[in-house]
Amino acid sequence: MKAQFCIIGATSGTGLLIARQLLQRGLPVRIVARDPDKARRVLDNQPEVIHGDVTDAPTIPEAIAGDCTAIFFTVAAGGGFDGRGMFASGSMIREVTYQGLLNVVDAARSIGFSGRMILPSLVGVDRPSVLIRILNKIKPGLHRNLIERELYLRASGLDYSVVRAPILTNAPAGEVNLQITRPINKLTARSKISRGDLARVMILVAQQPVGSRKTFELLAFNGAAPSDDQLVAQLKRIPAGS
Repeated sequence: MKAQFCIIGATSGTGLLIARQLLQRGLPVRIVARDPDKARRVLDNQPEVIHGDVTDAPTIPEAIAGDCTAIFFTVAAGGGFDGRGMFASGSMIREVTYQGLLNVVDAARSIGFSGRMILPSLVGVDRPSVLIRILNKIKPGLHRNLIERELYLRASGLDYSVVRAPILTNAPAGEVNLQITRPINKLTARSKISRGDLARVMILVAQQPVGSRKTFELLAFNGAAPSDDQLVAQLKRIPAGS
C-alpha cells in the first residue's frame, strides 16, 4: 500500500500521536527518522520507515519521494518544548527548527511534490508576549526561527497549512471545545492544548481542501469536543493566504 502520509519527527511528541492516530484508522504512513530502529520500536513495526535527517539535506529527497499527499513536519514544535536539546545552543536549535524545515521544503520542490506541507507552530509567535520571551530564553532564537520558517513555507510555492498551537500537554484528547481562529492571539501561560487534540486537527486539515494555504490558531475552551464537520466549518472562515 502506498504511503499517503509522510511524517518527519514521529518518534515522540505530536508527530508520534499523528502516526498512531493515522495507523489506528488503517491509513498508510511513512515515517522519516534519524533513527529508523527507534521509529520501528515505538510504532511496533506498523508503518513504512525510512532514514532521513532534516539536518542532512541530501538524505531528504529520497526519503519523501513517492505518492504522499501530505508531509507533516513535526520536528521541534516549539509550543511543547519538543525537539532535540531543550537547552541546546542557539545554532543547534536553528539548524533543526529553521534549517531543517528549509531542507524539507527545498527537497519537496526538487522532487515535484504536489501535496500539502503541514507545519505546527506557536500561537502568538508574531505578537510580543512575556511567555514568548521566556521560551526564547529557554530555546535561544526560537522566536525568530518559528517566524522565519513560516515565512519560508508560505513563499515556497508549495501548498501548506500552518497550525499554531499554544503550550502542549499530555492531557487526554477529546475533552475540550476546540476553536480554530485567525492568527490574532497572544500566547499566555493559561493557553494550553493536548498533543492528541493538535494531532487530530493536523490530520483533519491535511485531508480537507479548505485547509489549503492557511495559517490559523487552535485554542481550547471548556465544553464539548467539536465534530470534524464543526472544525471544518470553522476552518472555512479562515482566509486563504493567511
